[in-house]
Amino acid sequence: MRARHTMPEGRGNAIPRLTGFLAVTVVLLISLTACETDEWVVDVPDTPKPTTASGEAPAETTTVRITLATTDLGVGLNRLAFGLVDAQSGPIREADVLISTFYLGDGQQEGPIQTARAVWRRWPIGQVGLYTANFDFDRAGAWGVAANYVDHLGSNVTVSAGIQVKPKSATPTIGERPPASVTKLAKDFEDLKDMTSDPEPDEELYALTVDEALDTGKPLVVAFSTPAFCRTATCGPQLDVIKELKDYYYRDVNFIHVEVYDRPAEIDGNPSNAPLAQAMIDWALPTEPWTFVMDADGVVAAKFEAFATKDELEAALDSALR
Repeated sequence: MRARHTMPEGRGNAIPRLTGFLAVTVVLLISLTACETDEWVVDVPDTPKPTTASGEAPAETTTVRITLATTDLGVGLNRLAFGLVDAQSGPIREADVLISTFYLGDGQQEGPIQTARAVWRRWPIGQVGLYTANFDFDRAGAWGVAANYVDHLGSNVTVSAGIQVKPKSATPTIGERPPASVTKLAKDFEDLKDMTSDPEPDEELYALTVDEALDTGKPLVVAFSTPAFCRTATCGPQLDVIKELKDYYYRDVNFIHVEVYDRPAEIDGNPSNAPLAQAMIDWALPTEPWTFVMDADGVVAAKFEAFATKDELEAALDSALR
């Protein structure tokens, strides 16, 4: 394993026929506009809470909401991505947030089951970003999450939201092999614009099909994005990060970009002109971008819905290479 070096952050624009919730979440964060979420109110007496300098827990506010950017949660390990938005002042960035999970499936509140310190992930798009935390859900059903932090006035803020955990995620599950999709190769196209909407395509991202790469004995990164037609403005920046990582890890890891649309050159300003790529259907992806990291055995080691920062992906790759 080579020594790590620092790489710069990277550019970009969910697709009309894909689930719009993630797009709404990200647009909300970009535009500083408050949104409505499935609010779930919970008593969280056992949740660790920050305090003011005097050691007191100030009154909570009701103007802050959690905006979830994760749409596909299943039993097992999950990356929960979320924003905190104040209806009066907009997104809350870089707060010290503790987030806890509660099980609600039996009609009674159980928990907190797990508590984690969320990490603020700044995106290369202005001041936009999301918080992330990893949780291992042990059963399917109705759950709640409660986020707690101290705001700039020293007030203790606790906000909550409901989530649904499926018995199995619709998208490829961590610990299992993903579908062996036959994706497009650069060598089969005279003009790469016929296979990708990336304005600056890198042929090396289309040198192997997914089914080939899964059996090379190397870790694999597969990024699903559509740089020219991305509602959230994160597909281009995500692909830039993928290219940077490829240039660093190319000896040890295979990288593939899958364009969300099958015939992007035919879109002509209207994404409904082109069908979704078969791999998007194979992998049951409801939104974009998505990035998956497979280990050397072709098993999903990590997956990221919405934008994944370079730090997150580097950590997943370093783990897969151990």
